[in-house]
Amino acid sequence: MRINHKNMDKTTILNTIKNHYGFKKDSDLARFLGISPQTFCNWKKRNSYSIQRILMKFSEINPEWLLTGEEPMLKAGLPYEDSYLSAGEESSAPFVKTYAHNIPLYDLESNGGLKNVLKKNSAQAVISNFIKIPNLVDCDGATYIKGDSMHPLLKNGDMIVFKSISPENIFWGELYLVEIAINKDSAITTIRHIRKSELGDGYIKLVSENPVYEPKDVPVTQINAIALIRASIRFH
Repeated sequence: MRINHKNMDKTTILNTIKNHYGFKKDSDLARFLGISPQTFCNWKKRNSYSIQRILMKFSEINPEWLLTGEEPMLKAGLPYEDSYLSAGEESSAPFVKTYAHNIPLYDLESNGGLKNVLKKNSAQAVISNFIKIPNLVDCDGATYIKGDSMHPLLKNGDMIVFKSISPENIFWGELYLVEIAINKDSAITTIRHIRKSELGDGYIKLVSENPVYEPKDVPVTQINAIALIRASIRFH
């Protein structure tokens, strides 16, 4: 069902949905809805959208709000975890505050590495899924760990959530996801503590938790991409 009430701004509705559910970009919401970013853009341009598709993904949204823009946004009687209302907020508030943001989950290998995922023009990056972690904001993505270089701190199969930074903003000793160029055609992505190198400011020292892996000094110029690990999730 595609609707187009000329007296209602669909862009405002779509932006409210995006902000409420914690999507950082229009393209992220588009992928979650199962449409292309171009289709989502056309919805805004034409002031029209598919109510059926939106409700298929967000069944808690009030259909009347999608049709007319009249509050409330969410169906009445929703429990806290569905409505994202914080303690003390009024349930009649037109724009409720969210504490769980949708974080895109990536397979770094299928996306060609961390650098490709973190590019500003990453609209074509393949998102495997979305995850939500309460109160964790300003993150660029999540991925699964492969290997045992950070064991026992992190295990193979754990999930990490990361935020892109520049090499100039490294906090020494923290845990990072780093893509290092081997040559012009290949690179490796690894998780390590980063410490100051004895070789000078032009290098960083990558340090593993697993004693099997020796520390390694790497030139800063070989860093393709770097991201701070904001959180980790272990599956038992």
